[in-house]
Amino acid sequence: MKSYVIFEKIDEETLNVFLDWLRNQERNVYRAALRELAALKKLRPVYVQQKTAAEQREWLKKMLAWKPAETIGDHLLQVWLVRKHTKMLVSFLDKLGIAHNGQGVVDVLPDTLDSEKLKAGVDALFEEYPAGTVSLYLHMFQNQTPEGWVELQEVLDSDPRITIR
Repeated sequence: MKSYVIFEKIDEETLNVFLDWLRNQERNVYRAALRELAALKKLRPVYVQQKTAAEQREWLKKMLAWKPAETIGDHLLQVWLVRKHTKMLVSFLDKLGIAHNGQGVVDVLPDTLDSEKLKAGVDALFEEYPAGTVSLYLHMFQNQTPEGWVELQEVLDSDPRITIR
């Protein structure tokens, strides 16, 4: 699932947590995203920057669900996952037995995933983290290879805890 589709389907609470974190913890990334999204719409950045925080949030929600903003959305989600949810990424990769740099970043992804390890990893994530955050991560992880993984797609399609469909 592409990032703009994720932003179309994500639950409001997870989206608000994501946008609030960007605005409050990653100010430079947030401002750069506003500038880049404004440029896509051929708007001056000041037009968006002068909006209230609530208006900026609504504008961002709309823009990130727009297909031409896919690259920006991908980047923002990656920043959020790698910087805010490092522990979650590391835990999942460890459960799957995938080597990483200790921060949740992988150099070489496997061609297939072990179904039992995947189930254990997914169950552990849902036990510890909000369903919206886990769902978003699993979709983004699936996007890490051109075709994704059959085993993970089955989880995304059938697990009732997945909130993004």
